[in-house]
Amino acid sequence: RFDSASFFAQQAIEMLFKGLLIKLTGTRPITNFTAELLQYLAKTLNVQPPNDVVRCAEALEMHYIQARYPDARINDYRRWEAEEAIRCMEVVWNYVREVVGSVT
Repeated sequence: RFDSASFFAQQAIEMLFKGLLIKLTGTRPITNFTAELLQYLAKTLNVQPPNDVVRCAEALEMHYIQARYPDARINDYRRWEAEEAIRCMEVVWNYVREVVGSVT
C-alpha cells in the first residue's frame, strides 16, 4: 500500500539518524522529526547538508502522522506520493552514507 511505503520511508530515515546519533554521541534525541534529526547529525559532524537533502528530510516528516493514522488525511495515498517518499529516502540515505563514510 502507498501509505505504508511512505511511512516506512520516513521510518527508515528516522531510525538511520537515531542510530548514527547514538553511535556518534552516546545519546538519542527525543524527536521524530527527520529534518530536526538531520540538523543534529549535521551539527555533530560539522557539515552543511545540501538543500535537496534538507527538503527531502522535511518532506518525509508528514508521512509520520499522515500515513500512520487513517483519520489524519482526507484522501488516500497515491502512487506518486509513495514514489516521492522513497526517492527522498534514497536522497537522504545516500547523503548520510557519503558524509558518515568520510568521517568514521
